[in-house]
Amino acid sequence: MITSSPPFSRFAVMLGERRLARLIGAVEIVIGSLIAAKPLAPRASALGSLAAAGMFTSTLSFLITTPEAWQQRHREPKLSLVGQFLIKDTVLLGASLLTAAESLRDARCR
Repeated sequence: MITSSPPFSRFAVMLGERRLARLIGAVEIVIGSLIAAKPLAPRASALGSLAAAGMFTSTLSFLITTPEAWQQRHREPKLSLVGQFLIKDTVLLGASLLTAAESLRDARCR
């Protein structure tokens, strides 16, 4: 999926696929840690939630750039297993926007 995405394929060439995957994993851990910091630092949590929204938006773009995301055998477009794996990010995108709003609300109340 990374190699078929124009923005990510450049990074894959520069860093290599394995290093890029590790970098993405490390960024996801940092984002998750920021979100989890809500009781102590709601603004940091909001930043993490907004970063997660950006991450999920970028992975949803793979639905467009990954040829294997759609089954071509049918008259109507249907998601393949790869597409079904990616579509879950719509729910996670909504959840990250919700947690961002809650964290910003909590930051204002402090």
